[in-house]
Amino acid sequence: MINRKRFSHYKNNPLHSLRKATMSCSHLRLHFDSKHMVNLLKPTLAATLLLIVAGCAKIQPHEDIHSNTSAPIELPAGPVALVVSESAAETIRDLTTYHDHFKNGWVARLYTHAIRQAYVETSAPDLSLAGVTLILKKRFSEVHNYQSLEEASHSGLPLIATLGMKIQLINNRSSEPASHLSLDFYTPNKRYLGTVESSTRRVLTPLWTHNKREPEIVAQIRQQEAVQRQSLESLEQRLSNISVEKASF
Repeated sequence: MINRKRFSHYKNNPLHSLRKATMSCSHLRLHFDSKHMVNLLKPTLAATLLLIVAGCAKIQPHEDIHSNTSAPIELPAGPVALVVSESAAETIRDLTTYHDHFKNGWVARLYTHAIRQAYVETSAPDLSLAGVTLILKKRFSEVHNYQSLEEASHSGLPLIATLGMKIQLINNRSSEPASHLSLDFYTPNKRYLGTVESSTRRVLTPLWTHNKREPEIVAQIRQQEAVQRQSLESLEQRLSNISVEKASF
């Protein structure tokens, strides 16, 4: 004979609903008897469910790059033809997935509003690309975009820059936001001139440990935007150290 009291307790247990959630990434259903309980468990459930859906938001892994590239001694004045490398394009696609995951994903609804907004506002997919474009405009006045180095070489512009970009944001596997940016410079005949690059990384404590309060969690998430901006500032500083002269035709 079924113990109705025990069965009722099991049925209404939030952990029972959480187990059911692991059965399907696309058909999540959580049942709680109290709205207060939902608000109380929001951060914990969100962190736990991120483990369940670890593969739902692809994150571009960051790799430490220790290259022997050297910065160019001098560069023509521009305009510059900008080519987004395949690695940079892939990074932008992955950032878009990450951004949409927290902006529109069903798991994001379990976060408090402040935490969710922090994720969304610090993961703009075009942040670094727009920043690099602005840096190049300041330095070379005009920037024109091209799909490939070959296409850029026929543009008639005196300088070509190829953007490389690898960015890692905070996720359930890492609390080390990082950004690596590089600009490879070429002449119109595709002769390599040198590379300007910058890397920034911060090692943070795991996001959902040590009983952090909401303001602490939000502040830590927002550091992933600070890392990207710091990398942009470093790139701009290094580019400013390179002399720019008029191109000869």
